Amino acid sequence: MAPMPAILQCLRRPIALTGLAVLIAATGPATAQRPEQTVSQATRTRLDLTIYNGNLALIQDQRRVKLRKGVNHLALSGVSPSMQPATAAVTARAKQPVTLIEQTFAFDLLTPEALLKHSVGRKVRIIKTHPTTGKESQVAATVLSTRNGVVLKIGDKIETGIPGRLAFNSLPETLRERPTLLASLRSKAATTARVDIRYLTSGITWQADYIAELNAKETAIALQGVATITNNSGVSYKKARLRLVAGQVNRRQVTPTRPNVRALAAKPAASVAGRGAPQQVSDLHFYPVDRQASIGDRETKQITLFRAPDVPVTKEYRILGDGTFYTRRFGNALVVNAETILRFKNVKSGGLGLPMPAGTVRVYSGARQAATIFLGEDGLPHTANGEEIELKLGRAFDITATRRQKDFRKQGLPKNTYEAVQEIEVRNATENSVVVVLEERIPGDWKIISSSAKHKKPASDRAEWRITVPAQGKATLSYKARVQL
Repeated sequence: MAPMPAILQCLRRPIALTGLAVLIAATGPATAQRPEQTVSQATRTRLDLTIYNGNLALIQDQRRVKLRKGVNHLALSGVSPSMQPATAAVTARAKQPVTLIEQTFAFDLLTPEALLKHSVGRKVRIIKTHPTTGKESQVAATVLSTRNGVVLKIGDKIETGIPGRLAFNSLPETLRERPTLLASLRSKAATTARVDIRYLTSGITWQADYIAELNAKETAIALQGVATITNNSGVSYKKARLRLVAGQVNRRQVTPTRPNVRALAAKPAASVAGRGAPQQVSDLHFYPVDRQASIGDRETKQITLFRAPDVPVTKEYRILGDGTFYTRRFGNALVVNAETILRFKNVKSGGLGLPMPAGTVRVYSGARQAATIFLGEDGLPHTANGEEIELKLGRAFDITATRRQKDFRKQGLPKNTYEAVQEIEVRNATENSVVVVLEERIPGDWKIISSSAKHKKPASDRAEWRITVPAQGKATLSYKARVQL
């Protein structure tokens, strides 16, 4: 006797189904007798995996197959279960003319419940075991329904439930162990063809993560960009050529449907020449990975995008003011710690000058004489070449500011007009002098009537002062503003 197919060996073991078990007889016709040719991942000659930020990937899969003259039914296994069926396209290239007749994405998987459902109207056998002797007996039955339970016809009786174990003579052709893309091709002659498969799939995404190490003088960082790829698509991708796309693509939200999808052939997407450095296609940037990579299902992999060992940075302390300080009276002093800011530019002279995809930047101390310390993290938006980057690391323990409203007036002024005198005392408990940026958000039409220091107006709703605070000392800013709402 020929060896039993693996799937049948698996299913001959008892499988729970509504409290009972299911068997498939090895004597009936098996899936190996289907008039189709399985084209597995072992026949693959190339795999291109283009991954987008928003839980989307473009798969371009090339496989080699021998075709007979006439119609060939191919079962292309190893495709993503999360495939978007409407995007699937199969084409064949050969010396002899080959045309695609139709394609189908078969995602109805083999389970005990599905097997019973597909057996409605078919004959099955019920196997009963005597409780004392252990002797087995069989009786024929017809499956009438599986809605809200099982209805069987046994002889001239209608039974509900399964009074034993069910044995099936064969597997329905519509059920498969894994999702499979089926393609029917017509070949003018026997030939060897290259089959190209292209589709979009969900379940795969990537994001950029950055590791920044701040030097002891806090004047530069060593910056490393890493792509973190997460695969939950239901299939592994082995020895794939990777491209990571940064940017947003518009996607139409469509209510998913379950029926098989049939489509005509479509031309495969054009490959983009060149690898290594970030490149631009239309309004997107993509990052080719210069080596093949394998990503298993339910796996997260990190790949280095770039390293910049010496990026100049500027450390800044900032205190933000609230616009409500100008339109009502405050009696109590407000104390706040300064924000710690790192600034640097995405320029070639600083070791960068490349499109930086959105991600999280984590900053560590670079001191070699002690253990590394995590200093903080911040989000980085998509940043083009030449743009300035600002990272908020947290709040400084030793740099604080006390705000007091020294005067407030609205009597004798035009309607909805206010005048307020603000005093901000900044204290520095460190051993070095620091520069603190005081950024005041001021509503409406406003004017600084008087101030103890010069200010700038970086935007229509804010005024900015840069105050030098001596080591273990303090500095005070006092100013008067008029606001009209």
